[in-house]
Amino acid sequence: MSRLYSDNRVPYVDSRFVEKLFVRVSGAVDLGRSDKSFDAIVSPNIGVGVKTFLAESGKAKREKVAEFTRFAQDGEFLGLAPEQLALKVSAFRNNRVISDANELAIDMDKSIYHCLVRTKDGAVVHEEPYRTIDIGNIAPTDNRGNPVSSWSSAARGVFFTDQISNYNFNISKNVLFKEFKIIAKPDVISLEIFDNIFDRVLNWFDEGKNRDFGVYDAADNEMLRMDIEPTLKPGVDYVVLPLYSTRRVEKEVALKSGVNQWNAGGRLRKFGETYIPIPIAVHVINPSFFPDRDVDFELILPNSETRVPSKVCQEGRKALMSNPNTTLGNWIIKVLKPNLTDSDFERPTSSTDRPISYRDLVSIGKDSVLVKKFKNGSKTVYSVEFAPLDSYEDFISQF
Repeated sequence: MSRLYSDNRVPYVDSRFVEKLFVRVSGAVDLGRSDKSFDAIVSPNIGVGVKTFLAESGKAKREKVAEFTRFAQDGEFLGLAPEQLALKVSAFRNNRVISDANELAIDMDKSIYHCLVRTKDGAVVHEEPYRTIDIGNIAPTDNRGNPVSSWSSAARGVFFTDQISNYNFNISKNVLFKEFKIIAKPDVISLEIFDNIFDRVLNWFDEGKNRDFGVYDAADNEMLRMDIEPTLKPGVDYVVLPLYSTRRVEKEVALKSGVNQWNAGGRLRKFGETYIPIPIAVHVINPSFFPDRDVDFELILPNSETRVPSKVCQEGRKALMSNPNTTLGNWIIKVLKPNLTDSDFERPTSSTDRPISYRDLVSIGKDSVLVKKFKNGSKTVYSVEFAPLDSYEDFISQF
């Protein structure tokens, strides 16, 4: 169908189509619209980055794997020497990937990139491990990935390797590129380009006017009607809750409450004691979105299908908390602080534990959570997932 979009002699295949096709064929969970480091999850815990790109040589291509516009706006890259720039960008990249993996219970050791590579002869499938950057082995390269003895000027960007993959960071675009090397000789998928594609599409339309279109299900051997997911209504079907205090103009995370409840005084705390703040504005929008105070309900976390006993508590129903509060808390903190291990949550708090700051939220690109409300039979169930920066403001601005 290339001629719908392009006159190039190399077949054009839309990247979102490839993501959808991978999900359809593999039975994976589609994350393509979720603003995550992964495009899909293959059950139970394999994260997949689905890439589609043109490499006429069929050997190698550098492709975008991360964008850091927010960090650039905050001045994170100003005045850095080339090596410092490579190290900082790599740390940001790793932080985001591990945070997403922790949120979704993805095993990084099993995760992969699945690439459909368009070539002059058709297309090939290439797969390789989805790795974080080995910061301890970073070294400079030239723009072709060849090792060099010293770092060159970072005026336009920096080229480097971690001895496994080649990378470059483009300062003007705030984009990190990774080189995908197609080492083996893969089978070529022949892609015929239909020059009369517009005629074909019109013929399909004419032929299908009186048909009952649906999705063919091989298992049931019948046509099934496509279910169109209804649009979720803000304030009714979902709310967005900030992980920071909304009492000040400048965003700050409270030092001894909310996601830092473990840092509060009064008694010996266990690391991971946490709750999600519920601003009064959310209750004003829909006073009945959440149950009354201390009424139990089920909350589904995205890292499992387990339903966590939860409730809204404290004066003014200002806190969403699990029972025990470390269940929700451990999940949240492992996402906000990706380098923590399970053993960190098996001990009391310590004076060396650093409270979570808004900078930590920016570093992973998430400062809010999305809470959905839905019916499961006769029961009302809730789910929670992280939301991108500024999601709370976007939600509130609708009212």
